[in-house]
Amino acid sequence: MNPQEIGYCDLSISKNFDLTQLQIIEKLGVNTVALNTYVEEVCEEPKKKKKKGAVREKQDYFPEPVPLPDDIKRNSKLNILQRVTIEISDASIALKINQSENIKKYDIIAVLPKTLQAFQYACGSMDVEIITFAPETRIPFKVSRKLYRQAAERGIFFELMYSAAIKDTTARKNIISTAHNYHAVGKSKNLILSSGAEQPAQVRGIHDVINLGFLLGVNSNEGIKLILNNPKQLINKAKGRRSGKLYMEVSAVSEVEDSLGVN
Repeated sequence: MNPQEIGYCDLSISKNFDLTQLQIIEKLGVNTVALNTYVEEVCEEPKKKKKKGAVREKQDYFPEPVPLPDDIKRNSKLNILQRVTIEISDASIALKINQSENIKKYDIIAVLPKTLQAFQYACGSMDVEIITFAPETRIPFKVSRKLYRQAAERGIFFELMYSAAIKDTTARKNIISTAHNYHAVGKSKNLILSSGAEQPAQVRGIHDVINLGFLLGVNSNEGIKLILNNPKQLINKAKGRRSGKLYMEVSAVSEVEDSLGVN
């Protein structure tokens, strides 16, 4: 995918969304979507006693991305990415992520910290693209200026999801409160706005989403960043994580000509 093709983004569409209705999102002005697979906190299962000579089956704690039907791949003009959102309570999740083959199949990795310890770990150490919180509840700890800045400097983005606010007054208050908190501690830097939609009725058009920014404490120019510029940076960061660091050697034109035997 070329950067100019990314366009306006909605980086959180539930994997349960009716994929035959994706054209509705396209008509609303969105160019890129991410199908989100939500993984509740991984609990350790008791290890079964291994029989002598038996080979223990390697368990992957994370599911594969939702499969895309061939007709969707052929006919949809949307750029469709795969995203996983993982609940975390502490740093023990790192081993499970590192051992997972399925995680490598996702374009975007997001985490939902449930504790301050997990939030600190996500901001300072995890190689992920998004830190998000459920809009149905308030963030259960204080988001400090130091941790927000640390995450932003590492290229991690904070996410607000608006679909819950459409149908629930409490969620609306929570998302507005979280947005103003992000503005207070981080001037809304590295912020993206997604729908989190499970059905077409929960998605809004581009201009409506930009106008929603006013409620969240950002002006129209900043509102565009939340669904255009910032998601584009996020996607490019995710590409870098998957492909590894790229090193470039820069040489003077004269050196190149000499190596080619050009006079």
